[in-house]
Order: sequence, then structure tokens, then C-alpha cells
Amino acid sequence: MERISNMLNRFTEIAVLIIISAMAIDVFIEVIFRYVLLFPLFWTEEFARYCLVWSSLLAAGIALKRGEHIAVTFVADRFPKRIGMMAGLVGDIFIAIMLSVILWGGICLVILTRHQLSPAMRLPMSLPYVAIPTGSAIMLFHVLTSIYGRSRELIGSTGH
Repeated sequence: MERISNMLNRFTEIAVLIIISAMAIDVFIEVIFRYVLLFPLFWTEEFARYCLVWSSLLAAGIALKRGEHIAVTFVADRFPKRIGMMAGLVGDIFIAIMLSVILWGGICLVILTRHQLSPAMRLPMSLPYVAIPTGSAIMLFHVLTSIYGRSRELIGSTGH
């Protein structure tokens, strides 16, 4: 499971790199067209916005996998190792529940907006909104991998 999580994370890192690069190129083109050629393009701002949404939600999964999300560990660090491990497991379970709710809500939002079109590019609005269930599914997979690993570690520590 950890191997699949690592492969998913690597794929997500590449996707975020491509999306952020596309956003940077898009913004550069818009600056050139707006201020140098005095001919602003109608679609570049919307494209950059959707790239920002996608990159943010995908990068949240990367940060979760790396353990780089903000956390208050002041109290948990003072617990004995076993209790700290259990607290981490309980925290992961709460995160998994929350991500499941976000995943379900994101799927409902995608279904709800599938016939709505974006103002400038005329894309289905479900396209930018599908970033919500995609990002939450990636984060949920990483959290489930963490729950599995922590559970095995806890079971292993009780056997000694």
C-alpha cells in the first residue's frame, strides 16, 4: 500500500509541476498581450484561476503525504510513545472521515455543475470542480495508507 501511495504522490508531483508551469506561461502570455500588444486575451485569467485551483488541491495531497501540513504537536509530543502513536492514529481517522465528507460533497458538486459552462472558455464547470473530489481522494488514500501503517506499528509494539 505504501508503494502505491509513493507512486501516486510522484504522479501528483509531476501533475502539479505541469499545471503550475502552464499557469506561469499563461500569465506571462497575458501580460505580453495586455501591456505590450494592447490586445488582452479573454480566456487567460480564467485558465490561470482553474490552474491555481487544481494545483492547490493536488499539492495538498503532496503536503499530506510528506507530513508538511500545519500541526499542533505541543501536547502530543509530551505523551509516552504508545499513547502518541494512538493519538496520531485517532487524528488520521478523523482526517479520513473529513476527507470522505469532502469527497462526497465534491462528487455531488461535480454532478450538479456538469451542464453549467464557464464564462470565458465555455468549459463545463464540472471540469474545475472535479479538482475537489480528485484532491480529496488522493489525500484520503494517503491517510488510509498512514492509518494502515500506524495500525501495524501499534500492533507490532504490543507484541513485544
